[in-house]
Amino acid sequence: MKSSILWSLAAWAALSQQKAGTVEQVLKPELTLIEREEAKRLALDTWIIDEFMFKPPRMITVEVPGKGRRLLWYMVYRVTNKGKVRRFVPGFRLVDDKGKAYLDVVIPKAQRAIQSREDPLRVLQSSVSVVGDLEPSTEEGDDKSVYGVAIWDGIDPATDHFDILISGLSNAYKKLEDPATGDVTTQRKMLQLKFARPGDEFNLNEREIRYLGHEWIYAK
Repeated sequence: MKSSILWSLAAWAALSQQKAGTVEQVLKPELTLIEREEAKRLALDTWIIDEFMFKPPRMITVEVPGKGRRLLWYMVYRVTNKGKVRRFVPGFRLVDDKGKAYLDVVIPKAQRAIQSREDPLRVLQSSVSVVGDLEPSTEEGDDKSVYGVAIWDGIDPATDHFDILISGLSNAYKKLEDPATGDVTTQRKMLQLKFARPGDEFNLNEREIRYLGHEWIYAK
């Protein structure tokens, strides 16, 4: 009896986690105290996006010109600015559990298929067409949010865990000097989204993708 109850609780927890992973996530980040103090000290206009919404990655098969039928991974997102006009130049990099990085690609035919699947009435910008000034939304209902989609091709089907690194959501940066060579590198603030896909490489299913959490990091 006891083991039956424990199994039921475990199954319920797994099901709850599965449902939670399929809904959209909304992040409302803020600059850290150190970042705000550094910006004030250096008289910098350091900012971070007011709101970032995303849905866990999904998959779609599309006939890509010159490549044939391709299984693409994609992520729909929304950015909302509530302050000054900000220049938005995003980048989306998917890194699998073997350390291989995939840059997002622009495939117009796939973009149209994704928009038709997600919401035919809502325009989804590519990572190229979305580049521009983000006008501020207001609490009075003047919503200037921008919707976009990042697309990746050729993801290793054996991937069990992966991260998505997103740049362009903040202009915060750090300069690091190598004590041995004196070389200076610049690292920019990025959003790291963490996911798991506990399936197998022969039966890919987007429902298996789980959102594990996020972290703000500095990276090149």
